[in-house]
Amino acid sequence: MNITVAGIPVELVRKRMKNMYLRVKNDGRVTLSAPYRMPRKDIDAFLAAHADWLQRTYAEVQRRPQETPAHTATGETIYLWGAPYVLVVREVPGAAPHATKSGARLMLTVRPGTDAETRAAILKELLRAELSRAIAARLPVLEQRTGLHASEWRTKDMKTRWGTCNVRARRIWVNLRLVHHPKICLDYLLLHELLHLIETHHNAHFYALMTRYMPDWKAVRALLNR
Repeated sequence: MNITVAGIPVELVRKRMKNMYLRVKNDGRVTLSAPYRMPRKDIDAFLAAHADWLQRTYAEVQRRPQETPAHTATGETIYLWGAPYVLVVREVPGAAPHATKSGARLMLTVRPGTDAETRAAILKELLRAELSRAIAARLPVLEQRTGLHASEWRTKDMKTRWGTCNVRARRIWVNLRLVHHPKICLDYLLLHELLHLIETHHNAHFYALMTRYMPDWKAVRALLNR
């Protein structure tokens, strides 16, 4: 069932749950999860109360540059550290599949007939290597700046978060998609997760620490979410 709020279509999904949750997904789809027995008037009131937030968030998602899926054809654009790169796919019989950077191009070499899923996996490994090198270079700098140290870090293709921190294990997870954004956004994310080692909540203390170590963090966050 779809409900329109300020001209924005919202998909209503009934679930076995206690509360309502409104989400704007990266592809622009909006969903509202609600309990099975929640009256329609309560749903309408909830949407009315969150209409301003929905309009702002929906507009932000619509303004984001559409990152080209990493399994496409020659001539398409993929963003790497905020800069556009043109994908060039070369089909070479008997070649070892691999991807490399060359100037403002990403060169993807595959065997003839290689399917999109395999192309995506090859290119994703290039992007993962780029991100891993950047993390290895920047995390020690931020650790020295803050005096905080993570036991390990890993990368993962996440859909809803830029990163997470397992405080008990002192492990930081970084979203692979950060590789598409300017490197300052990576610094922001790494600092954000490091600070969770001493403050698990997003409270005044946490944001004071963010300001102490990155005074312009709000501008960087806006850049990341633009």
